[in-house]
Amino acid sequence: MARDVAFRPPSARALWWAVRLLRGSNAADPPDLDIAVERDGQVAVVSVTGELDLASVPQLRSCLTDLIGRGEVRLVVDLGGVTFCDSTALGVFVGAHRRVTASNGQIEFHQPPPSLRNLLVVSGLDQILTVR
Repeated sequence: MARDVAFRPPSARALWWAVRLLRGSNAADPPDLDIAVERDGQVAVVSVTGELDLASVPQLRSCLTDLIGRGEVRLVVDLGGVTFCDSTALGVFVGAHRRVTASNGQIEFHQPPPSLRNLLVVSGLDQILTVR
């Protein structure tokens, strides 16, 4: 007799392990991501350097959420130092865009490397987000 087996999507922790293993990283290694926040007049500039993947994206999400929560609604996210980006980062970009525009603010994404710019174009997000 066949039993129905319900599909369970993998947990976030399982996906994190998978990403780290597939990328050849030791799972104990910290995510390869640096985030710096500076003020340029009334604009908060968030400079991102390193890899944006399942393991490191929570760091960027937390930074942007904290800034927006403190009332920073004029943001520039400098992506010039990004060496790798997967689709999980796109969700963070869209979420930050929604929160900022709901507060009548503005968020811009500057200097994405060619691979990230292509990802934004293919996904259609270059039509929604302000990419320079």
